[in-house]
Amino acid sequence: MDIKTINSVQINQSNMSAAAQTRLLKIVGDLGASFIVNVIKINGTGKESYYNFKTSAFTDAFVSANALKGTVGSSIFSVPIVFPADSSGDVYSIIVLPSQKNTVFKKGVGVVNKKITQVGQTTVSIEVDEGTEINSAFTAKYTANPPDAVVSSVGSTVQPGFTNIPVDWTLTNTSSDANGFGFMLPNRPASNQFTIPDSYWFTAKVGICNGTISSSTTLVLDSVASLVVGMTLSTVSSGSISGAPVITAINGNTLTLSVAQSIANDVNIGFRAYGPALISKVFGMNIAFNNFVAIGTQLIKSVRTNTAFPESDSNVTLNLNGTYGISGGNLVSFNGFNINASGSNNLIASVSASATAGSVVVEFIGSAEGVVAAVVPVGTKIYINGSHQEIKVTGTVTINKYPATDSKLALDLTKFITHGAAS
Repeated sequence: MDIKTINSVQINQSNMSAAAQTRLLKIVGDLGASFIVNVIKINGTGKESYYNFKTSAFTDAFVSANALKGTVGSSIFSVPIVFPADSSGDVYSIIVLPSQKNTVFKKGVGVVNKKITQVGQTTVSIEVDEGTEINSAFTAKYTANPPDAVVSSVGSTVQPGFTNIPVDWTLTNTSSDANGFGFMLPNRPASNQFTIPDSYWFTAKVGICNGTISSSTTLVLDSVASLVVGMTLSTVSSGSISGAPVITAINGNTLTLSVAQSIANDVNIGFRAYGPALISKVFGMNIAFNNFVAIGTQLIKSVRTNTAFPESDSNVTLNLNGTYGISGGNLVSFNGFNINASGSNNLIASVSASATAGSVVVEFIGSAEGVVAAVVPVGTKIYINGSHQEIKVTGTVTINKYPATDSKLALDLTKFITHGAAS
């Protein structure tokens, strides 16, 4: 008997994206070698489906067209296989077996099974975190929770190239007498602009404490999935956190912390990975944060009544047409017509809040050298320096490699925004 040999079965087995695509199946062998091909789509935990070679589509029921019977001619047989779009991801088995007793595989195997994985799409969510988990009072400082809309991007681990995601957020201080004392950037820069370090971005994971600990640096969790050395213990669902503990070692489900903690059994514990390097370790993604800045909008108010600044020492009350966005505490200064900026004469000591009225108090040193009495008339515009009712955050998140699972990136506003106070 003349034995025919199939020398190889070839198809590109690299991971596919969620988009539809066609790949060529090649069967190389002796002239006349015969075979049968089946392509099976393994639908996760659902029922398998089968490729119909006549319609180029997958069907739930197995029919004759799901089996391709072919014969090698001119040393090679080829057939295109159309893989459909699938955002959830799947695995395909391309099965080739000899169809006659006189056809064998070169390596003596009875069947060849080539598997291809179609990678599903994942979503990367990008948002601002005002710090509510750490201090619930922070929610009332903003006009919205979260302070601005989440930005999302969908992709897959096999997506080529990179994706740039522009971010443009506006963070607005709430307009209320209780919380409308503005936002301040670090060191209250004269430019009203602050460059946001990459280390202010984080991703969070939650673990569950397995067993009560008391003043211990050793912590056992139900699972340490997605936790890595260097993450910060940031929140607990019950109790409080001592210091700023960081994971220094992971052994099985046991963590070693840099600062001893006391945590009860079954308490949810929030961990944060700050900065691109740690975020990448948690999700297996490759990201970069480019040109992120926070820019405070210049705050301008107007004077409501004629106000005299005397030559003598005095606390001067300046009545305004609204005070929201202004902070007291001798941190914020102001300028305007007949405002003396010598020394600390233009620092705002305290604020009496109001939407349309209100006032600020200045600890005025009228007896200082060169100071003369002056009147700030009604309608004078005063320019507030260092305190803002609105801060804009802009920049670009670059995803060089998407994660295998959905992920969330957050910008920690508590790192660079200080909430103003009345005094």
